Amino acid sequence: METSFLDLIFLSEKRKNILLLLNEGPKSIEEIKTSLNATSTSIQPQIKMLKEKHLLHRENNTYRLTPIGGAIAENMRCLVDTLGALENKSDYWDSHRLDGIPPHLLNRISDLKCCTFAKPLDEGNMFSPHTEFVENIAKSEYVKGISPFIHPLYPKMFLAFAERGIDVSLIVTEPVFERMRTEFKPEMEQFLSLDNTRVYVYEKEMLLSSAVTNCFLSLGLFYNNGTYDHANDILCFEPEALRWGEDLFAYYQGMSREITEF
Repeated sequence: METSFLDLIFLSEKRKNILLLLNEGPKSIEEIKTSLNATSTSIQPQIKMLKEKHLLHRENNTYRLTPIGGAIAENMRCLVDTLGALENKSDYWDSHRLDGIPPHLLNRISDLKCCTFAKPLDEGNMFSPHTEFVENIAKSEYVKGISPFIHPLYPKMFLAFAERGIDVSLIVTEPVFERMRTEFKPEMEQFLSLDNTRVYVYEKEMLLSSAVTNCFLSLGLFYNNGTYDHANDILCFEPEALRWGEDLFAYYQGMSREITEF
């Protein structure tokens, strides 16, 4: 029976890794062996099988993917990255609500494959801002935030950032906006008087929080029981994660109204 592409690729870790490696560019046999920490004896039979399926070919002293091999490897990369992003933190994803993430970005969850978790600034207070969050915003050129709640420290903190020249754009829910307008009116009036600030109100239920800058992405989610997870923020620094965060902000901004005065 002829081997299918699925069996050929996914029944062998070495064949899968060879395709993913060559998707980065042509490689000599020595480069393949070094990158995969493998011997010629273990690599050559796998290369032979991939050649027989016309997924790669040899040109001079290097191996490169055929157009079919390139198409398969490119789609494999997305699948492998998605599985990696989910499997590495499966307990977290399983225990949190993901319906605040729009479908087109959930399909790109692989962009968050290199994320870590941030911890509260004050370990004794689970509602304290996260250390990495505060430190990284302080050295950013801009911040775009989405939040369904307001921490008492945030109004003064974001005002201080804006006064230092950091561009600050915030999307909040209607209840949060009402608190901003009543409990933190002086700070928010001063905040909105600056040219480098924007505030938007999202009128529907908001099931996540996020902050994206030119340096990092922070993402917080709700547990499946409906309570917000204050203890764990996803933190990413890779360019694809920052683009993901920018697209998330743009999604919510497109469904929000801008506030121009209090």
